[in-house]
Amino acid sequence: MNRHKRTTTNWVVAVTLALGLVTLSGCTINIGLGDKNASAPQSTEFSIFSQQDLMFARMMIPHHEQALEMSVLALAISTDSDVRDLAQRIYDGQGPEIKLMRSWLGSTVGAEGMGHEMPDGTMMDNDTMGENMMDSDEMAGMASEENLAELASLTSPEFDALFLQMMIAHHEGALKMVEMIEGSANADALALAEEISMAQRAEIQEMTALLEILTGV
Repeated sequence: MNRHKRTTTNWVVAVTLALGLVTLSGCTINIGLGDKNASAPQSTEFSIFSQQDLMFARMMIPHHEQALEMSVLALAISTDSDVRDLAQRIYDGQGPEIKLMRSWLGSTVGAEGMGHEMPDGTMMDNDTMGENMMDSDEMAGMASEENLAELASLTSPEFDALFLQMMIAHHEGALKMVEMIEGSANADALALAEEISMAQRAEIQEMTALLEILTGV
């Protein structure tokens, strides 16, 4: 088996195991340097979320999940300590946000995973709604499967440069998406909007600086 196949195989195993643990535990799994005591912000009981809030959650959950996938790749492949530290922080930060947004969707019908009522009175399950919202790989900075496969085939420093480029675009997409809830009447949604905006703007600045060091541009 050549190096490319070994690298890709290792990536598939690493991503499958890490994301499988996230699904089973329902909380962030810390890889490497993460805070083992990190927990998701708690949603206010009986909060009323608008359809805009819920639509945002349905879009941002898979968006965040891809950031976790990319972070797992960085922790498995990168040999750059700064890139690995950044990837760990992204993983630790966005995992709890996924849990929080899932709680919003679960509370709308009394049981997580059942879906929620659309404006016309019909019910749409969460999986179908997510597919409809995120049906384009290019939406909101999302990487395509081809992009991810290319990333997984590389080693440092080529991996590090592409990872930073892809994650910058991913974060920029998230900042556009978060505009959906910046005017929300729900305190939880407003707090999450501020949290995502502040964290990802700071990380974009950090990644841009790292990329300049790596590429000399």
